[in-house]
Amino acid sequence: MPRPTLRSVLRRVAAATVAATLTVVPVAAQAVLVAPQGVVLDARARAGSVELYNPGERASEVTLSTVFGHPVSTPEGEITLRIVESPDSAANSAAGFIEAFPRRLVLQPGQRQTVRLLARPPQGLAAGEYWARLVVAAREAAAPTPDTGAVDGVRVGLALEVRTIIAVNYRTGTLRTGVTVDTPTVETTADSVIVRVPMQRTGTAAWIGATTVRLETADGSAHQEQMLQTAVYTALAPRFAFPRSGLPSGRFTVRVRASSDRPDVVQATHLRAAPTSIDVPVVLR
Repeated sequence: MPRPTLRSVLRRVAAATVAATLTVVPVAAQAVLVAPQGVVLDARARAGSVELYNPGERASEVTLSTVFGHPVSTPEGEITLRIVESPDSAANSAAGFIEAFPRRLVLQPGQRQTVRLLARPPQGLAAGEYWARLVVAAREAAAPTPDTGAVDGVRVGLALEVRTIIAVNYRTGTLRTGVTVDTPTVETTADSVIVRVPMQRTGTAAWIGATTVRLETADGSAHQEQMLQTAVYTALAPRFAFPRSGLPSGRFTVRVRASSDRPDVVQATHLRAAPTSIDVPVVLR
């Protein structure tokens, strides 16, 4: 009988591995709660804090970091967070000078922990608002327990990581904010009325507010209405889709209103601006 070669042995091992039953062990995500959802630091108060809370039944290992990013809209009108790993010198990035203490910690079930945020801006920083995102990454502290009873199969543990991202902005100097709303585009399909609202920030700080789109009948009554919490850091073009079901044919008005009224944000640091609105006539056939 010929002596088996190394290559033939490896083939048999590989075949046995493929033939074995592969069992994936689901591991619950270890998310932690973060409050508040936004922090503003400035030249007078360069320190702030967030509170972490572990509502789960297992300990969570938490890692904190800062990146540069802000909301943008996709070509389809969806709002997403754009993260820039290496922002250039022209970007209003605060990621390089805002730090979290501690950066790593373990939260036991039901435990709360205060994390300090400290801004160390460079000398001669020009007046304006600088943006960062605090990334709170949490996973189960203990490694998944292997299944020692598995004989015929391979058991794999997946350690899932959940990330919570909040805004941390740094301000220096006198700031103002505002937003302009360009003429919305209206597209009608067989089942929807799709409205895109181009928005452009004005001033020196991000505009945080709410955008309301109303589809009104000829007599001025609101047939349908949608509201979107909006953060315009540079430019945005959110999408609103109204179902055609129940809409009669005829003349309508698409009425857009952008207001900086946001009771859900910290009012002491919230920058307000005059509301703006625009109307667009549309005929549904």
